[in-house]
Amino acid sequence: MTSCTLVIPVYNRAPLTTQCLDALLNSSPETALTEIVVVDDGSADTTAQLLAARADRVRVVRHEQNVGFAGACNDGAAAATGEWLVFLNNDTLPESGWLDALLRYASSGERIGLVGSKLLFPNGTIQHAGVVFARDSRAHHIYAGFPADHPAVNKSREFQVVTGACALIRRALFDEVGGFDDDFVNGYEDMDLCLRLRRLGYGVHYCHESVVDHLESATRDHAFDQQNHELFLERWAEVVHQDDVRYYLEDGLIDITYWDQFPALLWVSPHLAVVDRERANASERLLAKRSQQVFDALKENTRLRIELLEAEQQARATSEASGTKRLA
Repeated sequence: MTSCTLVIPVYNRAPLTTQCLDALLNSSPETALTEIVVVDDGSADTTAQLLAARADRVRVVRHEQNVGFAGACNDGAAAATGEWLVFLNNDTLPESGWLDALLRYASSGERIGLVGSKLLFPNGTIQHAGVVFARDSRAHHIYAGFPADHPAVNKSREFQVVTGACALIRRALFDEVGGFDDDFVNGYEDMDLCLRLRRLGYGVHYCHESVVDHLESATRDHAFDQQNHELFLERWAEVVHQDDVRYYLEDGLIDITYWDQFPALLWVSPHLAVVDRERANASERLLAKRSQQVFDALKENTRLRIELLEAEQQARATSEASGTKRLA
């Protein structure tokens, strides 16, 4: 049995898969990286060709029809030979030492079930540093948009949930818990898995030393979010609890000072929040608007970057096909 298997589910987006695989294959070897399994989940673009070109270093599981994230990951895990599994999206670019950090952290405690990485947007800000739940039981990536060097995102710790875009788990434990549930469609599968692990007494953790760049803002399909959320609440509404404010207090981004009588004095870091927009002053409204503009620009730039990669790859494929015809 090999020590670790990366399971990468892909559906079209061949340039992203090329970029991800080349980054993995051309980087300095991670001590435990011994196998890559790519699940081609019914792609109709040039994914099959790019995987064939790397057949000597990548194992491929091929689906004739698209079955979705859960089924692709489960089939990749079934084909894996590693003691550890790492589920990795194809829209990621892992940084040096990312896998060793995950394995080191996961091995530090007997009841650590699943460990997620620090994920960064292309501009270097936080995309994932753990997941928290608000009062309405909706999940949010804590500190999304924060600088990557902020103290609040540079502490490894436990959460109810972390993202499955880059997450490590023991193969035996993944089998024990039953893998990802395909009742969810391209969303919420990772949260459901985390909560099933916690129900068995295993912890779900964020590892800040494992750093991966992620293009999530431009590639995620939100078409099934509502039905996934309804199913999630049906299963877990009585289990998940609001924990967002606890982390903000723990990280010193909210502070409350009490007098002899109320009202108390509430301080909130401007990095974290502004006053409710209906009551905000002009500077706070401007700050909130600017934050949204920056995020929208980031998504658009990422989308254009992906389109450029796809256009370049299509041009190369057309050129190569034309050259082959001339030789014939």
